[in-house]
Amino acid sequence: MTEMLERAIGAGDQSIARDGTNSQAALETRLQIVRTASDLFHVYGYQKTTVADIARELGMSPANVYRFFASKAELTKAVTTLVADEMRARMMDERDADKITSAGRLRAMVRRHFHHMRDRYTDNRKIHDLLEAAMEQAWDEIEVHKSKMRDVFAAVIRDGIESGEFAEQNAEASAMLFQHALVMFFHPALIAETCRCLPSGHHDLLFEPMVDFAIAAVREGGFKALPDELRQPLAT
Repeated sequence: MTEMLERAIGAGDQSIARDGTNSQAALETRLQIVRTASDLFHVYGYQKTTVADIARELGMSPANVYRFFASKAELTKAVTTLVADEMRARMMDERDADKITSAGRLRAMVRRHFHHMRDRYTDNRKIHDLLEAAMEQAWDEIEVHKSKMRDVFAAVIRDGIESGEFAEQNAEASAMLFQHALVMFFHPALIAETCRCLPSGHHDLLFEPMVDFAIAAVREGGFKALPDELRQPLAT
């Protein structure tokens, strides 16, 4: 778990503290700051949580927080990456992957991600403030998360191609199209907006037909080649 969190906050190959400190104690302090900031952002809201609040919760001075993060915006990037990594880990919880088809794995991944986002973020205005801050201050981190999601989908699609379940196709391109086709179940703002705009429960009712539609397209693999501009590592 610590290794995942270390990767999530970007402390793998650089000094953990801004003063150059690179020790286990510094790593643990940095992790505590990120975890605590995430908890307070979720409970009290991004705008109402200050660096002083985070320091107070940890029993340290604001100066010690600034030893690791130059600003609240920099801390927001670390929180965004941590939340995204945890979300992706939940999506990839494939304990029975060897017992189901590739299509079933894709469906289960989308369902886990959608239910997590819907249940945690749809009606929580404080979370919306955090998401807005992340989109403004940590867009690169969000793009990395989306790219890693596509990598996961592409790996499952390649398995389906190898087993003969899916037609021969460019797995990376299929993964991008699959992700975009189902964006209403991935993007927190779209999930919240769709839940508000549709009659109660209709967002859930759309889930199976929409996923059927996307998986049918992957199974057939008959799409036009993507333009080069859309095939960059962090294309959206």
